[in-house]
Amino acid sequence: MSVAPDETGAERTLLLAYIRAARGALAELGPNHLRVERLPSAANEIGMIVETTESAANLIMDAADQILNLPVDTEIQAYRAVVEEKCLAMLEACAFQDLTGQRSTKVIETLLHIEDKLGKLAALVGDDEEPVMAPRDERSGDDVLLNGPAMPGEGVDQDEIDAMFA
Repeated sequence: MSVAPDETGAERTLLLAYIRAARGALAELGPNHLRVERLPSAANEIGMIVETTESAANLIMDAADQILNLPVDTEIQAYRAVVEEKCLAMLEACAFQDLTGQRSTKVIETLLHIEDKLGKLAALVGDDEEPVMAPRDERSGDDVLLNGPAMPGEGVDQDEIDAMFA
């Protein structure tokens, strides 16, 4: 079976347009920019969130510990002064949440940018299939505990844990 020359030319033109569109979508995704700037920046922001949160928690715990360890026979005015000072330190330490929110927003914006660009690329190449779910975690024993805290609605409910110990 032979293909007419004008059909071949039309197919080539269509294929060339498709390749150009795919290249444009890949260029818009900016893989080098993502790899060199946006992803490292997001990773740094997450590191700073961890560091700031840890520092604030330590400040709060230290202040509470100092209050709890005041001698019982401390004069009331001196006791009040220490408690007020430490409570103020705790409130100041809680200001980390504003910075954490700002840093989290930067990371979320990066992830949404990547999601948007990948969605456009997937639509261009005709990837309209339902996402494939990740394989079920087959770990056992203590390895299962290495996930960190569960998201709301996931993991074991506190009521279930309480029922186990009742």
